[in-house]
Amino acid sequence: MSKEFLNFLGLANRAGVLITGTDLVLTGVRRQKVKLVIIDASASEGTLKKVRDKCQFYNVQLLQGVPSTNIGLTIGNASRKVIGVTDGNFAKGLKDKL
Repeated sequence: MSKEFLNFLGLANRAGVLITGTDLVLTGVRRQKVKLVIIDASASEGTLKKVRDKCQFYNVQLLQGVPSTNIGLTIGNASRKVIGVTDGNFAKGLKDKL
């Protein structure tokens, strides 16, 4: 994980364009408000399958395998495994920073 990516993720968090938590992110995907989903490397297989299937069905890009310790510290909540980005420009910026 690049430092640029984490800094940009922190900026997205401060801008208020992140949704955290599996249920909220999946609801956002169903309502087509989420442009990018980031899932932690330590997420369970059930969570991973549920998120992957929903993103595939609604054609939302998914970034998997991101280490949780960095993401948790960046957004201020270490226990979150699934993050949704609701702004298209921030989503594009995060994909470019990988």
